[in-house]
Formats: sequence, C-alpha cells, structure tokens
Amino acid sequence: MMNIGIVTFDGFTDLDFYLPWDILNRVRTLGLNSDWKVEILGDQEFYFSAAGLKLEVTKPYKFANECQGVLFCSGPKTRDLIQDEQFLEIFRLDPSLQAIAAIDSGALILAALGLLNGKKATTYPTAFELLEQLGAKPTYESFVEDGVATASRCLSGDKIALWMITRLTTPQIATKVFDSVKTLQRL
Repeated sequence: MMNIGIVTFDGFTDLDFYLPWDILNRVRTLGLNSDWKVEILGDQEFYFSAAGLKLEVTKPYKFANECQGVLFCSGPKTRDLIQDEQFLEIFRLDPSLQAIAAIDSGALILAALGLLNGKKATTYPTAFELLEQLGAKPTYESFVEDGVATASRCLSGDKIALWMITRLTTPQIATKVFDSVKTLQRL
C-alpha cells in the first residue's frame, strides 16, 4: 500500500487541504494505482476548516511516520503547533525515505521539526520572518524542492501534489493526473 497522509488541525486553510487532497486522490480514482491511499491525519475525530467545513480524520498523527508521503496543511494554528512539543514529538519523518511537503504556513511545522535547517523554502509571506528564525532560507518562489517540498499561496497545492505523485510513482502518472485537472484557456 502506498500511503499519503495529510496533517490537519482545527482552522486549516480549506484550499490548502482540498486542492491537493483532490489531486492526490486522482491517482486512485483514475485507476492509475489501486494501492494508493490518501489519509487525513489528526488527533481528534474531526476538525473544522477556516471556512467551517467539518472534516473527518481517518488516521492518527503518528501514522505519518509510516506513510510514503506526508503533507502538512496551513492555517493560523501552525504558529501554536510549532510551540507544542507533544505535537512535534509525534513526527519521526525521514526525507530520504518519504516525500515530505508543506503548503503555506505548514512550512513552519517542517522547520520546527528540523527538516528545513539551512534549506531553501517558501511559505505564506507573513510567515517569512518566522520561517527564517526557525532555520530555513526563505525565498519568494511559489514552489521549492530542497530535500522536502514547500509551496506558497493556496493555488500552489497542485504543484505540491504533482511533485509528490511524481516522486512516489512516475512522471507519466503525474502527467495523466495533471491532464485531468488542467483547464483550457479561452480568449
């Protein structure tokens, strides 16, 4: 089984979860890999997004350590989570064995876990200073891969998802997934 875990929490940013969630799930729903499974990770039964949508958790946070891919969502609570030692101690992630990524302020969690020390990374613009204080080298790019992947701006969820799909499967599968979501532009 190829497990991908999306780390969520109360107040997560809707688009930072739902866009990559949809794209990541297309590997299975398009019939490209029946062993591909995307899980929603948390320490509660459910969470509410920033917009108030209820999201049911499917696995505990510690399941991230068994996943081949792990994505950290963003939201205002990330600033609290990076101060929560019990939360941080759960994660024993290894970028040499796992595809690890974060979108927007989720990068702060990667930095607090020590996964961005001295590495180039991106995040939501209001979190740049804190990201740097946590040991990363912030850049204003929308997507950065330096051992782990980070993306800034909510609409970068496709880049994170497609990077993870490419890393865990093949470029051909990622292309088929991308083809299923890209839009035609009309004049």
